[in-house]
Amino acid sequence: MPILRFLIILLVLVNAIALAAWQGWFGQDGTRSEPERVTNQLKPEQIQVLDDAAVAALQAEARAAAAPAPAPAPVVVPPPAPVPPPAPVVEAPPPVVSVPKACVAFGGLDDEAADRLTRQALREPDFTARDQTTTDVTSWWVHIPAHPTKDAAERRASEIRAKGWNDLFVVGENGSRPLTISLGLFKSEASAKEQVRRIQAKGVRGVAIEERGDTTHRIEIRGPAEALIERAAEWAGAYAGATREDCAL
Repeated sequence: MPILRFLIILLVLVNAIALAAWQGWFGQDGTRSEPERVTNQLKPEQIQVLDDAAVAALQAEARAAAAPAPAPAPVVVPPPAPVPPPAPVVEAPPPVVSVPKACVAFGGLDDEAADRLTRQALREPDFTARDQTTTDVTSWWVHIPAHPTKDAAERRASEIRAKGWNDLFVVGENGSRPLTISLGLFKSEASAKEQVRRIQAKGVRGVAIEERGDTTHRIEIRGPAEALIERAAEWAGAYAGATREDCAL
């Protein structure tokens, strides 16, 4: 049984080598190898003996490291921006219907007729009236304008007479120009101005000249064509002395 003998011899050799290594026969003392390894592992030159204060500081650091981390600050989400309300729907105004306009004029009216026609025209919706006067001058009136009372007019007349001018009279309260002091009516402007010069030479002040004559009125009326044509026909019959004329551009 040569194989079995070889295996037994090989096992004895392996055990012998292991024992030699354990005892340090290969260059190391087996009794000192383990302590040396312990010494090399501990590194006694680096070992420090700590006092109570150092131990307390290390414990505080350990507790601080073990303390739970502070909770993160809550994230503040800004509220959503307000949505502006929808713009109100503005309805477009209805189209303006253009009403055709017309114009008619009546001339040759005296003061009373012109005033009455103007008032009638202005009472109509959307009507306008314009008065154009024309005076055919026939004389020039020298006078002192009206006074507030009859006594004031008489006192002024007495003052003028006292200055040597007696050609005057006070228009009565029922006259066309009440309480005016009349100083003469002349056919030419030159004669009227000469009269004023002579009176002022007496020291009289406030003398005026007024043109006198026949004043006529021309009333120009504008308004919606249909209504104006109808009213103009009525006015033409009511003011027989007036002449219907074309309007000025």
